[in-house]
Amino acid sequence: MPRLLPDPAYFASLPTVISSGAVILRDEDGRFVVEKPNYRDHWLLPGGGVDPGEDPRRCAQREVAEELGLDVEVGRVLAIDWMPSSAVRSAPMGVHFVFDAGMIPRAQLEATVVPQVEELDDWALIDEADADILSPWGGARARRALAVLRGDVLPDLTAHAHR
Repeated sequence: MPRLLPDPAYFASLPTVISSGAVILRDEDGRFVVEKPNYRDHWLLPGGGVDPGEDPRRCAQREVAEELGLDVEVGRVLAIDWMPSSAVRSAPMGVHFVFDAGMIPRAQLEATVVPQVEELDDWALIDEADADILSPWGGARARRALAVLRGDVLPDLTAHAHR
């Protein structure tokens, strides 16, 4: 019978996986919130990387509070993206979630959003047609999430090709 590795050695032998949680937060006209981080050349959905001990939904809620100063209820999963590892970029594989954060009227958003100055240059409400201000990957996942909200498709896993 083969000898089993102790848990620490076994887990250390496994590949690394990064995870993130983001949200679609809409106004009464169906526009959704995006943010312009100061460390990227494109806009992003509100959200970020999962911290140790937290799940992606809790991560999304925490990140929206940190980045925009909003306490939102993070609901059902809308999209899941699987990204393979990339030797070229030294990037581990990842699984990234988008959740429904509901609707907040535009006037309320404008009155209450407080962008985190350490990370964000700006925030905006955009129409689905403008989703390309996100990266190509980000725009596609926002459109998939919006399609789930409309009831056009069911939430599903999208596996991406090698990067």
